[in-house]
Amino acid sequence: MILRPLARLLPAKPAVRRSVPPRRRRRARRALLWGAAAVFLTHLGLAVAVETSLPHLRDPEYGYRQLRVSEHQTAHPDRPLVLVLGTSRTRNAIDPSAMGLPDAPGSPLVFNAGQGGAWPVHFRLNLQRYRAAGVRPAAVLVELLPATLSRPGPADAMFAEFAPRLSAADLRRLGPYLADPAPLYRRWALSRANSWHALRWVVIDNLAPGWQPSKPDDPTRLMLDGYGFSPYGHETVSDELRQRQRAVVESVFAYAAGHVQVSELSERALRDLVADCRAAGIAVGFFLAPESPVFRSWYTPASRAALAAFTRVLSDELGCPVFDAPTDYGEDDFADGHHMLRPAARRFSRELADRHIGPWLASVRPPAGDRR
Repeated sequence: MILRPLARLLPAKPAVRRSVPPRRRRRARRALLWGAAAVFLTHLGLAVAVETSLPHLRDPEYGYRQLRVSEHQTAHPDRPLVLVLGTSRTRNAIDPSAMGLPDAPGSPLVFNAGQGGAWPVHFRLNLQRYRAAGVRPAAVLVELLPATLSRPGPADAMFAEFAPRLSAADLRRLGPYLADPAPLYRRWALSRANSWHALRWVVIDNLAPGWQPSKPDDPTRLMLDGYGFSPYGHETVSDELRQRQRAVVESVFAYAAGHVQVSELSERALRDLVADCRAAGIAVGFFLAPESPVFRSWYTPASRAALAAFTRVLSDELGCPVFDAPTDYGEDDFADGHHMLRPAARRFSRELADRHIGPWLASVRPPAGDRR
C-alpha cells in the first residue's frame, strides 16, 4: 500500500515500439493511394456525367423533362412540338393530356417545360438548353407572371444558389446577364469538385426512391407525367390549409403584384428569347395563367397599366400573341391563390388548347400542301 503511490512518481517505463515491416508499409501506402484515386475518379465521373449524359442528376426539373420530350419527338416526328416555358404555375396548370389533341400527324404535341422559381432569364436559358440537347420545337409558349417581371438585374444573385444545377455551357449562356461571373463560376466549380455531396439528395432519390420523405413541392421528387405536367399533390385542399398557404403567397407576391414595373433584365431576356425563336423559325407566343379572386385583388390600377403596356410591346412591336388569363376561376380552384389544383388544371388546359393554341398554330403554319 505504501509503495503503490511512490511507484506513480517514478518515470514511466518507455513503451516498446514495434517496427512495421517495409512490405506492410508499402501495402498500406498503396491502399491509401488507391482509395484516394477511387474517390477522385468517382467525383470526376459524376461531374462529367451530370454535364453530359445525366442532366437529371444535376437539375431534375429540367433533366427529366428533357429526356421525356426528346423521347416524344423521336416517337412523333410528324407532330409539331409546342414547348411551354414558365414557372411553377405552368408546371401545375398545363396538362397536355387534357387538351384533347389527337395523336395524329400534324396535330400539336404540347409539352410542359415549367420550372419552379423561374424568372424570364430562366426561360431563355431553358430554351437554349433544350435546343442544345436536340429538341426542335415548332412553337414556344411562354408564361407571363406579372409579379416576377419587376426583378431587377443583374442576374448574379438570382443564380447564386442555382449553381450546382448549371452546366459549364449554361454559365456561358448566362454571361450577358451577369455583372461579375467569377463568384458563380467558383460556386459551380466547388459543386463539381464535390459532386457527390452537392448532389447527394438527388443521387439518393435515384438510388433509393422513396427512402427520403416526399413533399408535393420538392423539385427533386417530381410527380411529372409523360408530357411534363407536374400536378399539385392533392385533388383538393381544405379551406384552412388554403388560407394558410395563401397567406404565405401574399407575403411573397402581394407587394410585387401591386408594384409591377417591367425591369430591364426581364424585358431584355424576353426580347432575346423572341429573337432566338425568330432566328430559328420558331413561332413564339405568351400567356397569363389564371389567378384566384383574392390574388387578383392585389393588383393596383398602376400595375395593370404597366402590364398592359408591356403586353402591347410584345404584341405590337414584337408581333407575338399574348393570351390573357380567364377570370372565372374561384378560390377553390387553387391551392394557394395561384397554383392550380388538378381539376382546374384540366379545365384550363382544354380551354387554352381550344381557344388559343389551335387557332394560333393554324395561323402561323402554312397549309399542308405548301410545307417544305
